[in-house]
Amino acid sequence: MSILKNITILSVKLGSGTSNKSGAPKPYQFANVTYAKQAQDFVNDQHNIQMAGFETQEVNMAFDITLFNNFKQNCPFLTPVNLILDADPENPARNIVSGFELTK
Repeated sequence: MSILKNITILSVKLGSGTSNKSGAPKPYQFANVTYAKQAQDFVNDQHNIQMAGFETQEVNMAFDITLFNNFKQNCPFLTPVNLILDADPENPARNIVSGFELTK
């Protein structure tokens, strides 16, 4: 378990359905947390991109309706919280959001 501290959450999404894009119907599901982070300049030998303000960042969340409802009902959106991360059971090299806690 690890924690991302002082994260300003913009939205939480949970979805599922059936995609017909590739011909044969294929089920899908997703769960994401979108948050704001300080915009950072990108400078190297070939590029000089200056930025100010905020950018959005997205991180996968456990596909769990109870977790989604906890965010929906109890998370103070646009107010900093700590995101709790755990290893993704489908890919242990990646982290997914498994909860949040109010900042102290």
